[in-house]
Amino acid sequence: MRWGIFSLSQIPDQSVRVETMDEHMEQYRLADDLGYDSIWIAEHLFSTYGIVTSSQVLMSAIARVTKRVRIGSAVVIVPFNHPIRTAGDFALVDILSHGRLDFGVGRAYQPHEFVGLGIQMEKSREMFNEGMDIILKAWTQDTLTYKGQFWSVPDPVEVLPKPVQKPHPPLWMACVSPDSFGFAAGNGYHLQMAAPFSYRIYREHWKDKLQENVRGYERMCVERGRDPHAAKRMMLVPIYVDTDRERAQSTYGGYVTWFYDKVSGHQLSSKKEEIIVKGYEIAMAENIRTRKEGYLTFDKLSKYGAAVASDPDGCVEYLVDLQERLGVDEFVLWTNLAGLPHELCEKSMRLMMKEVIPRVNEAVAAKLRRPRQAAQ
Repeated sequence: MRWGIFSLSQIPDQSVRVETMDEHMEQYRLADDLGYDSIWIAEHLFSTYGIVTSSQVLMSAIARVTKRVRIGSAVVIVPFNHPIRTAGDFALVDILSHGRLDFGVGRAYQPHEFVGLGIQMEKSREMFNEGMDIILKAWTQDTLTYKGQFWSVPDPVEVLPKPVQKPHPPLWMACVSPDSFGFAAGNGYHLQMAAPFSYRIYREHWKDKLQENVRGYERMCVERGRDPHAAKRMMLVPIYVDTDRERAQSTYGGYVTWFYDKVSGHQLSSKKEEIIVKGYEIAMAENIRTRKEGYLTFDKLSKYGAAVASDPDGCVEYLVDLQERLGVDEFVLWTNLAGLPHELCEKSMRLMMKEVIPRVNEAVAAKLRRPRQAAQ
C-alpha cells in the first residue's frame, strides 16, 4: 500500500491566502518527513473552491521543499491550455523534482470555468483526446507537427524540455463513469478514483457502483490484452482522525459540508440555473438530484462514507473495506479541505501515520498471505 495527501488549496477567507498557502507548504514538508508516499494537488478557476490556477506552479514549489515524495496532479485540465505548453511545463516539473511527477489528467466538470475561458464545455471530451495525443507526442518525439480540430502545429517544432522519466511520467485518469474507466483500460492509464465525485452521482450506492465499474474495467483490460492489475488504483477520501470519534465528527463536519455545498453549486450554470451539458448528462442530472434530495448533509455524507471523521478504529475499518472492494493500491487522504485549521491538519496527519496506516497495511498484507497459506 502507498499513502498520499491531497490539497485543493481551499481558502474561504481570502484575506489569509498568503498565510494559508505557507501552512500548506508546511504540510507538504511534513508529509515528506513522516513517510507519506505522495502529494496530490488540483487546479480550479474563479472560485475559493480551489485557488490553484496552474498545477505546475505549485508542483514546482513542492518539488523544491521535498526530497522523496512523488508529486501528482489530480488533475490537469487538458482542454484549458495549449497541449504543447502543458507538455513543456510538466516536463519541467519532472526535472525540478528529479523524476517524481505523476501526471493525472481530466476534462473538467464545472460549467463556470468553461464560461470564464470561453470554451465550449460540450467539446471537452474531443479536446481532451486531442490534447493528450499532442502531449504524448511532444514528450516522445524529437520534433512535432500536428493538424487537429482544436490545435495545429504546421511546422516542425522541438518541444523542450523532455521529462526525466521515460518514455514519459506515469499517466493517471480521473475515473467515475464507465466511459472514463473504459478510456483508462484502453490506454493503460492508472486509475484515480474519488469518494466525493462517485458519491454525488450514485449516493448511498456509490461504493457498489464503483466496485461494479472497476470490475468492468478489469474485463475491458482483458479484452484488450492488458493485465487488469498492471495499472495502479488510487482512491481519494476526505478523512479526519482524532483519538475521540465524536470530537472528530464535530470538528470536521462543518468543513465537509462547506466543500460539498461548494462543489454542488458549481455544477450549475454561471447564472445558477440547473443545466445539463452534452457529454455530462448523467453526472449533472444525478448531482442535481443529490442536492435536491438532501444527500449533502454531514449526517448522510458520514453515514454513506462520502467523508470520514472518526477515531483510529473507525478509520481503519473504513479504509480496509474500500481496499478490499476496489483493490486500492494507494489511498490519498484529504484532510485540509475548506480551511480546516493548520494545527488540526498536522495533528490528523501524524495520528494517521502512527495509528491508522500501519494497521491498514497489516490488514492488507494479511489478506495477501491467506491464499498462500491456504495453498500450503
